Amino acid sequence: MDTKTVSKVLLFGVFLFAACNHFTGKPDHAQPQHIPATDTLWMPTGNMQIDSLLQLAATTPPDTTLALLYYKIGDIYENIDFEQAKAYYQKLGNLSEQLDWHKGRILYASGFSLVLMREGLADSALVILQAGDELAKRLNNELWINEMRVGKGTAYFVKQWYETALAYYIEVLPFAEKQFSASSLKSLYDKIAQIYVNISLSEKAIEYGEKSVALEREDPASLFILARAYLNLLQYEKEKEYLEEALRLAALQNNNYLMNLIYYHLASNATMVFDLERAETYARKTMEMCGQFGAVGCFPAILISSKIEQLKGNWVKSEEYVKEALQIAIEFEAYKEQRVCYMILSELSVAQRKYRENIQYWEKFGTAEEAVNIETAIRASEEMFAKYETEKKQLEIERQQHVIFRQNMQYRFLAAVAIVLLLGFMVALLLWRWTVQKKRLSEQQVKQLEQEKQLVATQAVLDGEVQERTRIARDLHDGLGSMLTGSKMNVETLKNDLLHGTLDVTSCNNALKLLNDSSKELRRIAHHLMPDSLARFGLKTAIGDFCNVLPNVSFSWYGNDTRLEQKMEAMIYRTLYELVNNSLKHAHASQILVQIIQEPNRIAFTVQDDGCGFDPSAVLQGTGLQNIRTRVASFGGIMDIVSDNEGTETNVELRIEN
Repeated sequence: MDTKTVSKVLLFGVFLFAACNHFTGKPDHAQPQHIPATDTLWMPTGNMQIDSLLQLAATTPPDTTLALLYYKIGDIYENIDFEQAKAYYQKLGNLSEQLDWHKGRILYASGFSLVLMREGLADSALVILQAGDELAKRLNNELWINEMRVGKGTAYFVKQWYETALAYYIEVLPFAEKQFSASSLKSLYDKIAQIYVNISLSEKAIEYGEKSVALEREDPASLFILARAYLNLLQYEKEKEYLEEALRLAALQNNNYLMNLIYYHLASNATMVFDLERAETYARKTMEMCGQFGAVGCFPAILISSKIEQLKGNWVKSEEYVKEALQIAIEFEAYKEQRVCYMILSELSVAQRKYRENIQYWEKFGTAEEAVNIETAIRASEEMFAKYETEKKQLEIERQQHVIFRQNMQYRFLAAVAIVLLLGFMVALLLWRWTVQKKRLSEQQVKQLEQEKQLVATQAVLDGEVQERTRIARDLHDGLGSMLTGSKMNVETLKNDLLHGTLDVTSCNNALKLLNDSSKELRRIAHHLMPDSLARFGLKTAIGDFCNVLPNVSFSWYGNDTRLEQKMEAMIYRTLYELVNNSLKHAHASQILVQIIQEPNRIAFTVQDDGCGFDPSAVLQGTGLQNIRTRVASFGGIMDIVSDNEGTETNVELRIEN
């Protein structure tokens, strides 16, 4: 997710509580039920300097105590430096793998996924959480299973898949109310209340908001959520009461980010009851503070100032404010906020009798409204498709279980008949032979289908090889061939000059330069076919070398860098090479992110760009991406492409056979 997209999300408050610790599904490992006393690491409380922890880590032997130190350091870095936080969580994950320590793996999944979510990489976070969830289920650890569910719910909350996120939270709730610590349960109540606020189920939001406040009334963020719930019900006095209490606590905690939001909502609350003097007081305060948070942070302050001037009848001043806010909304492509600005501008144009401008603003309002509806529809369709796929898999599992059950019942019946009825032996034997024959026929049909599938895949690979050979021939003809032809002509010129005694040094230099360029072109073509660094140093180095020569490509590697089977490494390198070239050549991307995550039994990679995008259902009929998909499928991999007019993201996942 790029900076514009993150800022757009910030504008309507999805990341509101990242600074208030309501963002994470991480377990509260300060509680004894999360880390038993037998392996609890003592840590001083308060504002302990991080360099003290680093010094302690430098002298601690590589055991579970050091792993917990890495977790603590990563936890502190979460609010300071995302890259450092990820680095120490990765150290935690690597050490936990060496020690075969399951709890460390769960800590790694919760911590690393949180940082990815705060960076806007919710899908990558879901990959990490899924691995933790599978481990927890394999160990049948109910506590860890529910902690991973909370993490998944938070990831879907970041994606704005509110129904999916709410389903995870509600599923965890009965267990959380019995087993979670008070702080973890309170955080879960806040998450549920926040979702109900966002989907305008205010009564439910108040129910869970009150539960959270009952557990701890000194948290200003919880009070703020409750205030927003009462705002949805138009209970302005209750909203004002909770906002003022939240403001007092936020000021005690020096939480400037939350204070700025509360000032804005208090000013908005005052305009609802036409208390313009109080509204102006809070508007000035939020205007004074908003500079700390950049243009996005100032948007609410500017908008409420415009509304106040409108209510006072200062049309021109109100218009100046709202146009300033509109520029911010346009810059960050925040269509909901654009819609609000155009509505206010249309009202102001009527007040000033600028009826032509009123029509123009209403047209722009309609355009912004359509963009909002499209965004909402896209998120809803993605969420619906994911639910459909999950339900389809569940139905298939149930069907297979039913088939197995029926087969088991059939075999038991045959066995019973064979034991009880000796006289029916021949009938049972014939029935058994019929069953075996049917099974053999099914196996033959499956084998035939597999052979046909392999034939299709082989044909696709051959087609890809033909295209690749054609491209190589074109490169050799257009590039190297032209250079060698030029070299030949220069050598013939040198021969004539030598025969006539007019040999010129410049002609020699030109001939040498062309030969040198030909050599470089030959090395370039050979390197792109199969770089030497891939065979010598492995996938990480080869892809890093390829990405580093391109100024607009960023490359990140997470996990271990154990060498893979040679054919798989070659396939991954060629796939990434083709995807990056597609982004540069066809999507005209200015920024490309290449990310690889390698674990002991799987490797996944992502290529994400900000190009013009395409229709995956249409383009996949072509041979380019279809050949890439065939290569991935030949190794049992899964490939998924998501594209729109803001860019393209391609995700590939492969299993590693140990």
